[in-house]
This record gives sequence, structure tokens and C-alpha cells, in this order.
Amino acid sequence: MDKSKIRREKGDWIMANFKDGVIRDGSSIGSGKALGNIKDGIIRDGSSKGSGRALGNVKDGIIRDGSSKGSGRALFNVKGDVVRNGSSLGSGSRIGEVSDFSIRGMERELDAEIVATYHFLLKKIV
Repeated sequence: MDKSKIRREKGDWIMANFKDGVIRDGSSIGSGKALGNIKDGIIRDGSSKGSGRALGNVKDGIIRDGSSKGSGRALFNVKGDVVRNGSSLGSGSRIGEVSDFSIRGMERELDAEIVATYHFLLKKIV
């Protein structure tokens, strides 16, 4: 199975893709309905880069649920290709690898931003 396919509801598969800071549910890069966006480590639910309500943020490999960078409750962390549920970098039990939470087109982004975007816009990890 292509790891960028996410099951929303029973029998309903979507393909997630990323282009110019916007995550979409289309099968090819740049196509589909906008699910949200990421800018400067902050994930939002708007349809263009930097717009919408802040859902969470990433700072130094730690993913948080706050509305500004570095604020909020720590949910999990990413260190060395491993995703863990601890509140500090490298701590906690292993959830998976970055490749388990991939989104087409985001290959060049930071690992923590890829996992955070997957968590906030596609499917909750923790």
C-alpha cells in the first residue's frame, strides 16, 4: 500500500500531496481540495500558505498543540528518523518511523514537519 493513502472513513481512501506549503487530498501533486498548510513550523487548516486556524507547531523536533512556535503541550518528538511519544527529544516509547507518516511531495521538508502535518491534517498519531 502507498503510505500516502489515508483512510478517512470506511471504504474512503484519499491520497495526500504537498505543494508550495499546502497539503491537498488529490492523487497528483498540486491537485485536490486543500486540507491545510504549513508555514514556519506552524500547521494551519487554511487553504493557502499562512492562512487559517493554527492546529499545532514544530520546534526543534518536538511537535506541540499550541498556536505559536514552541508553545502548547508536547505531543511527541522526532529524532533520527524515529517518532516517539515523549515530551523531550529522544524520550518516550517508539511510535514508528518517519517513513510511516509520509506525504507525497514533502520529501525535502524537515522530518518533524512531515510527521506533524500527517498528525494534524490527515490522521491522529497519538
